[in-house]
Amino acid sequence: MISRYSHKIIPSQVLKWIVAMIILIVMVFPIWWMFNVVFTEPGVPISINPRLYPSSLQAGIDNISQVLSDSKILHAFLISIGYVVFQVIGILLLSSMAAFEFALFKFPGKRFLFMLALLSMMIPAAVTLVPTYLLVVKIGWLNTLQGLVVPGLASAFGLFMMTQFMENLPRELFDAGEIDGLNHFGLFWQIALPLSKNAIITLAILQFVRTWGNYIWPLVIASNQQAYTISQVVGLYNNPMTYTTVNVIMATNLLATLPTILFYFFFQRFILEGIAMTGIKG
Repeated sequence: MISRYSHKIIPSQVLKWIVAMIILIVMVFPIWWMFNVVFTEPGVPISINPRLYPSSLQAGIDNISQVLSDSKILHAFLISIGYVVFQVIGILLLSSMAAFEFALFKFPGKRFLFMLALLSMMIPAAVTLVPTYLLVVKIGWLNTLQGLVVPGLASAFGLFMMTQFMENLPRELFDAGEIDGLNHFGLFWQIALPLSKNAIITLAILQFVRTWGNYIWPLVIASNQQAYTISQVVGLYNNPMTYTTVNVIMATNLLATLPTILFYFFFQRFILEGIAMTGIKG
């Protein structure tokens, strides 16, 4: 007897799950393979004798210890942390303040300026790379942290995302704030900013991942090894002319990737909530 609670299998749903599983495998397998190579006994050619599981915990610890013993890695981590912290904080502050004005107030040229900011997202980064570099050199910010951070503080995507979110904030709260005596900045700091927590966290995570993995701009602006970010050091290890073994290269890549994986793992819920509440369609 067939249970009345049995569900009919719909081919389209099965196909969606199959496609989703294929995409998941394609995205996760390179990370797992990197982890697998790191935790494999040295001298065992994994390309000849492939395995889908790590074979030696001690080998992985030795590989990671060998990478961390290189002073360039630790210094690059510190540079990258400073780069990410100042860039993310700057973008969050500037984007939220600008979005507050665009979303909740009217002023001459508002629509034109907002469209102009969105149009800047369509300009390839390669077009502005050389002019920005020449400007930074003229200012004297070559091989400096401010040279890395300041040119990227204006984010059109951050402005768009925060504006979309703040447009849905209840206007009654701001009216009540004005009645209570809050000034213009007080309305932003005490009402708009706390209510935009999900959008701010989402933008912070996306910007963290983008900034941590940024390679082109640090490569252009930091010619001195003392100013290298972690992405540049990883590039040095991946250079065929270094004659570094594959397990050490993979250990370097694993250490460079780990912060973004952990950051996303702990805050992924806020990404989904923030994107849903801003109305961005995937």
